[in-house]
Amino acid sequence: MKRYRLLIIALILIWFISSAVIRLSVSPIAPSEQLNGYRILGRLLAKVLWQQSEIFRDTGRWWMVLPLLRVTTFLDPTFAEAFDFAGWHIAYNLRAEEKDESKRVQWVKLGMQVYEQGLERSPNNFSLLFGMGWTAYDKLGDTILAAYYLERALNAQGKFTKDIDWNRHMLAHVYERMPNMRMALKHWNEAGLDAPYNPVARGATVTITERYIASEAMSQNGYYEEAIQILENITRHPDKKFATIPRHMLAEIYREMGDLESAYAIMKQMTEWHKMEPRAEFKARELEQMIRRRRLQIRE
Repeated sequence: MKRYRLLIIALILIWFISSAVIRLSVSPIAPSEQLNGYRILGRLLAKVLWQQSEIFRDTGRWWMVLPLLRVTTFLDPTFAEAFDFAGWHIAYNLRAEEKDESKRVQWVKLGMQVYEQGLERSPNNFSLLFGMGWTAYDKLGDTILAAYYLERALNAQGKFTKDIDWNRHMLAHVYERMPNMRMALKHWNEAGLDAPYNPVARGATVTITERYIASEAMSQNGYYEEAIQILENITRHPDKKFATIPRHMLAEIYREMGDLESAYAIMKQMTEWHKMEPRAEFKARELEQMIRRRRLQIRE
């Protein structure tokens, strides 16, 4: 470990000394060429540190990865791959290492801040946009934020056909649990057009159309009780006892009706049933805060 630290320190010192020399020797004739040399040197050092961070990752020394990634992104702020890896590493690996359950969400938010820093320099990078959207959905549980970044990722640079297909699938899942069934159906239909032989997309369009579109339309037109009855009938089926989509829809209907307590109870119950359901946890926290604010307003 000491050898690696000395190597890192030596590389950083070389970069700082070189940058100081270049700044002192910049002439009014060709400053851009010399500054470009300074940037290239920084990027080369960033690549070296990046490769070392991958070695630490592959050998299980996670605690040594983050410091290297911080230096790497400092040396080359346009190194999108390093920001992508750093954001994922913090939001997933360091979160998993956190023993205090209440503090885990802070690691997720920190990882997302790293993604945001990368997007400041590379706003149209597919990997960063998708990583941000995926983390918002999978770990933070914020479906609105996830949809925003995943929609942007559809039009981003550097993606392949398989990336578009995967992105659409993720967007559809996000809208299912937002919930916004019309948007979910839109993306499943588009996924089916892009890949006609994809059974997942075909099955999802049938399921949403048969089970959820009618109840969503009813609730949007004020027929709350009828929509609730349809969704509760679905959850009574033995195979759908723990289904998440109808419960997200039920909670949203109760929230629209102003019955925050019922909406909160549904989301809270889901967090107990599904330990890996951050969407329910996120909504439960939001609803709990809304209930507290309303009670304070009543007291005033």
